[in-house]
Amino acid sequence: MILEFSISNFRSIKEAQTISFLADSSKHLEDVYVVKIGKYRILKMISLFGANASGKSNLIKGFSLLRRLVLHPAKNRTSKIKYETFYLDEKWEKGDSEIELNFICGEYRYLYYVKFNNQFILEEKLSCQGIEDLRAHKVFDRTTDTEKEFSSIVWGSKYRSSMSVKGLESGLLPNRTIFGAYQTTNVDIPWLKSIVDWFETYMLPNIHPHDQNLTDYISKKTVEKEISQELLIRELQKADIGVSSLTLEVEKRPLPKELVEHILKDDDTPAEIRDRISADPTTTDYNIKLIHNGENGGVAFEFEDESEGTQRYYELSGILLTLVQTPHFLAVDELECRLHPDLYKHFIISFLANSKTSQLIFTTHLREFLYDSNIYRDDSVWFTEKGAKGDTEVFCLADFDKEVLDPKVNRFFAYRAGRFGAAPVLGDTRITTKEYDSEE
Repeated sequence: MILEFSISNFRSIKEAQTISFLADSSKHLEDVYVVKIGKYRILKMISLFGANASGKSNLIKGFSLLRRLVLHPAKNRTSKIKYETFYLDEKWEKGDSEIELNFICGEYRYLYYVKFNNQFILEEKLSCQGIEDLRAHKVFDRTTDTEKEFSSIVWGSKYRSSMSVKGLESGLLPNRTIFGAYQTTNVDIPWLKSIVDWFETYMLPNIHPHDQNLTDYISKKTVEKEISQELLIRELQKADIGVSSLTLEVEKRPLPKELVEHILKDDDTPAEIRDRISADPTTTDYNIKLIHNGENGGVAFEFEDESEGTQRYYELSGILLTLVQTPHFLAVDELECRLHPDLYKHFIISFLANSKTSQLIFTTHLREFLYDSNIYRDDSVWFTEKGAKGDTEVFCLADFDKEVLDPKVNRFFAYRAGRFGAAPVLGDTRITTKEYDSEE
């Protein structure tokens, strides 16, 4: 599980901003919100509020950037690490970025730090400790000489004697993380494999408001029986959107020859995609029909004819079942997109009540979420606010003083009144034109 995440010099984020899943001492909603692993109390869910363009989406995009650095190593030493720095300050635009992740994998807590730019992985550090231990030990410390374009690793005393870790360095290009090098090198390092597997299986790709691939992703998992179609239908029935059942058919068709050639020749195409297309140059269509009860029985609707809200909840129902059945971390941008507030709340409560060690972070503009204190903890509510120079600041509701956090103070009304900030400061509503002014 993720304990803390920090990122600097990424899009609207300038100075390092940290978001924490570590629960404070409050016992509010302890049973549904807090997971206890060793000495750690970890939140299952964080909600992120803030004005438009304040940096909410950029913060959760940081998780995707880290996942890409770990799981998708640079193809060769001339490949660029593609991401955006803080453009509003020339010094920072040309500067280096940093990410730090504090997480639990198996029986150990790891602290991973990486410093990088578009050309190089400049530094990497990993420390490890048992979840009940008080002290951590060094796993590795990697630095890169940018003039020589050469990276070196100093291993901790428990790791340096292994021939496998020495063999790892043959795949360590200056623009690859150590985890990326592991995936390109034929070495057997079980502890390193467990971390890479954790990034692959626990950290799911982000979900965006209009993610065109999400429907196919849920359909594929359903066809492959990773998601129970029966349970998926049941969740749709609970949503009161008129769906009584569904059918799901698979159709494979060949990709156009020109497209296949373009994908295989494009250096920016990830290696795993090129390998898959080379082995099987076809695409899969998932034909979904949702069944609605009519006067004379069930009537099948083509999926594209359904309302956008119905389509969205088909996707989120599959996501909900995925998070409940298997431990995952997921970041969702604008969770409430296309949903009625009651259905949005239903999804959140279902996740909290049924998930075990999955984690969810989502951005939202639906501040009414804060009206009901029975669905959030103060330490689970975070805000983003953009400063005068365009940089994002991240802070937690639980950090406000006791007067603001008095149990008698409704957080929704306090936020609406501007006591937490993280809301747009709007200009007047007067609209003038030259024609209008001349008439006056």
